Amino acid sequence: MQQMSMSTFVCAAILLLALVSQSLASASINDNNGVAVAAPRVPVAFQFLQGHNDAHREVGVAPLEWNWTLGQDAKRYAAQLAARCKLEPPKYVPPIYARNRYWGSGKQDGEAATGSWVYERRWYDHGANACAPGKECGSYKLVVRNTTRELGCACRTCRGSNDTVAVCSYSPGGNYDDPPY
Repeated sequence: MQQMSMSTFVCAAILLLALVSQSLASASINDNNGVAVAAPRVPVAFQFLQGHNDAHREVGVAPLEWNWTLGQDAKRYAAQLAARCKLEPPKYVPPIYARNRYWGSGKQDGEAATGSWVYERRWYDHGANACAPGKECGSYKLVVRNTTRELGCACRTCRGSNDTVAVCSYSPGGNYDDPPY
């Protein structure tokens, strides 16, 4: 029960931080004598969580909670991928958690990574639990999996370029062959 309360507290804190950032952005734009300034960025953790929970809501699946341990796992794994700027892991290590991986040209964020996974929805046939011929939809299935309760994600900039890799770790992962919802 205490772990659930802590997760709820962390999610509420992230949401509050995002809302305060939005308020400060509005105030700074109005207080700057008409000169446009960039609004503060929404925290990456909130971008990932919001994108996943929006996808969950669309298919009637319970929302996920942020898990900092999963976030640290994703951060370590993303750092390994960013060192080579490839989505192939440097060596095979059986994953402890289910994972989604993303590579994007240039500086990307949690919204872009989650959006790319959710984009695969157009190729997923829920009735057949299959992807359209020649298309990929496994990342989308992992985003909306109804047995998953928590996630943690991270973005890293590739060594030697501005390209981005992102990883989300999910727990529990579930059976990939089962329908996600």
